[in-house]
Amino acid sequence: MSSNRVNVLIAGAGPVGLVSALLFLRDGLSVRIITKEMEFRTGYRGPGIMPRTLELYRFLGVLDEIWQASGPVQDMHQYTSPDNGEPPLIAYNGKVEEIKPTPDKPYFAPRIIGQVDHEAILRSFLFKDYGCQVELGTELVSYECSPDSDSIVSATMLKTQLGEDKSTKTEVAHFDWLIGAEGAHSVHTKIWGDISKKAVILRPYLSSHSAQHSTPTEVRVDTRTQIMIAGQEFDFEELTKISRDRDALIELFYRYSGRTDYKFGELVGAGIWRPNIRMVDSFGKGRVYIAGDAAHVHSPTGGQGLNSGIQDVFNLVWKISLVHKKFAPHSLLESYTIERVRVIAAMLGKTTTLFKQTFQSQHKIGTINWPTRGFELRMFGINYRGSPIVLDEVQPPAEVLDPYKISPTSLRKGTITSLFDILKTTAHTALVFTGILGFQTSQALLQALGRYPSEILRVLVIYPSSQSSVVGGAQVDFDELLDTREQAYYTYLRGVNLEEASPGVVVLVRPDGHVGAIVRDVDGIERYFRNLLS
Repeated sequence: MSSNRVNVLIAGAGPVGLVSALLFLRDGLSVRIITKEMEFRTGYRGPGIMPRTLELYRFLGVLDEIWQASGPVQDMHQYTSPDNGEPPLIAYNGKVEEIKPTPDKPYFAPRIIGQVDHEAILRSFLFKDYGCQVELGTELVSYECSPDSDSIVSATMLKTQLGEDKSTKTEVAHFDWLIGAEGAHSVHTKIWGDISKKAVILRPYLSSHSAQHSTPTEVRVDTRTQIMIAGQEFDFEELTKISRDRDALIELFYRYSGRTDYKFGELVGAGIWRPNIRMVDSFGKGRVYIAGDAAHVHSPTGGQGLNSGIQDVFNLVWKISLVHKKFAPHSLLESYTIERVRVIAAMLGKTTTLFKQTFQSQHKIGTINWPTRGFELRMFGINYRGSPIVLDEVQPPAEVLDPYKISPTSLRKGTITSLFDILKTTAHTALVFTGILGFQTSQALLQALGRYPSEILRVLVIYPSSQSSVVGGAQVDFDELLDTREQAYYTYLRGVNLEEASPGVVVLVRPDGHVGAIVRDVDGIERYFRNLLS
């Protein structure tokens, strides 16, 4: 592969594209990220960040900034149409169970952040850490690549001059990989159609603030409002025209709300949304792959679309990196579609059910039903069991198979830490549970793990609380932890008593945070990596 060629072209600069760029750059691949938009988006959409994504962002090292800019899910004012003068129904926008955090699941509630702020934070990391900037006004027009997996991707891009000129020129460039993350549409303030009998108008409910703000954070510093209008009695073509006309939109609001006492400022963005729930049957092949809304479109009622897209690229990037660096065969990339299609299909089923429950016709006209969001929508239970590259010799319960633990920091002797602050996006981590007989029984496992390059595998020995001291001495570079409360054992090896684990159990955590293997012996380690690597 050419040393002068940019490794990866990413088409699309939403959260999915930006996260994929960060992941590639963290793994040492060069990146070019483009968007056909002439300026960064100003509308607010896709605001929900689920607990699993919060874990991933901690893994990626961006969580602190995201957390500070986000806030809890807001309640909503729900009005009848037209407004009959009665007080609005205070509706919780997507009820979730209140559950206390635990060491293995430190984030239980979603966070809300406008996509414009979300993207700005991710862009800041790209520039600050790598000097990488999004190229505005650059559209991917077409690409070519041969079926040969060793070929390059030839991409044709149309570049539009920024400013008043708006002249265009065509550029053809070559890359090792192409990632499509352009999404399915670019709707900002949403006007929903074809859903229920009558219009339902929703706006954020902020009991302690007089203005209705659309920046969904605890620090409310602006007066922007997001208004959603839903109904089957709208004419789609009429709405399409209205969405481009500020005065017509305001008139529509007055007509359906019956409230003309509201005053409006500048229109930031508007567009049409209609149910379009779908998924492709292949997420890519060769050197071209897609992620996020380019591959699957969800109902907004589950808050899963953006989150699923981010999980797509966490699944994909580490595999491309191994193939690119010639540690793994190109066939490893087939597991991307195999693993993600099963997960996305299941999630589409859940969110579509929620969509129907939310807007079902038997509910009172002028209202929306907000069904409780189940635990599974927090995405903790997602796993890749059954994947051809996953190996499980211990069979623990399914809910503990993919605990995301994260962040590339080094251990210091005698300090208290969390696995969330240890594991990396750039390498597998082998968690070696020694059992009650301790370190000496795990020597063979450690020696087997030591045969793999440190660039792709990090080894961490975990001792049970019953062992009073941590003893080193193996001819393998590894870190050591004492599981003082047996939380790691409980999370990864629930149902396996310490006597059974005495010879040692190895949990291999992939760079995307999912468990790749749970094995008891050297043969299990070798079988996993033989299946994964060239």
